Amino acid sequence: MLADAPSREAGRAALLALSAEMAAEGAMLIERVLPAEPSGFRQWDHYPNGDAIDPNSTARWFYHAHPPEQRGSNEHGHFHIFLPLSALVGVEPLHRPEKDDAVEVVHVVGLNFDCDGLPTTWMAVNQWVTDEYLMPAEAIIARLDRLVLDDAGIDKGIDKVGRWLTHALRYSRPDIEAILRERDAKLATIDPRDRAYEILSTRNFALD
Repeated sequence: MLADAPSREAGRAALLALSAEMAAEGAMLIERVLPAEPSGFRQWDHYPNGDAIDPNSTARWFYHAHPPEQRGSNEHGHFHIFLPLSALVGVEPLHRPEKDDAVEVVHVVGLNFDCDGLPTTWMAVNQWVTDEYLMPAEAIIARLDRLVLDDAGIDKGIDKVGRWLTHALRYSRPDIEAILRERDAKLATIDPRDRAYEILSTRNFALD
């Protein structure tokens, strides 16, 4: 079900208001996630360590960056956003993790940021990228209302980031639904473990 116009507009207003609030405090989104000293930032490491998990929804996010040769010319890094596997009880995965001790999560979407700290694109990735429980797009879409990250990261001293992501997800819901469906269409033609395929669908992030 697509987000209705009032819900989408409310998400946009909340997103702009929170962005302005963070700017007034002198620390934008990515600055709240990364180490204070740039030299402390390590490629591939999860920020925060152990991920940011909402204590109520148990949805989670983490931010990381790939080596320069594995990202776009102006890409800094990206968020990965997950529902807990428990949110999809009774749904048969399209594919399961290879690791026996894999974290019980369902990848929903990623959000790329450029080197100026601005969001650029939403993306859906192949299963091997996060070694997750790959769930059908329609099952995830039916549970997007459970993807609440408001308090994710607060216990690790990261404030407002989880709320910003919740607002962004709410505003961009039509795009997220579209890329999940496109992801499944692509998965019907490829092996979810094929490393030749990493990003399966994208949408630009833009505030209309």
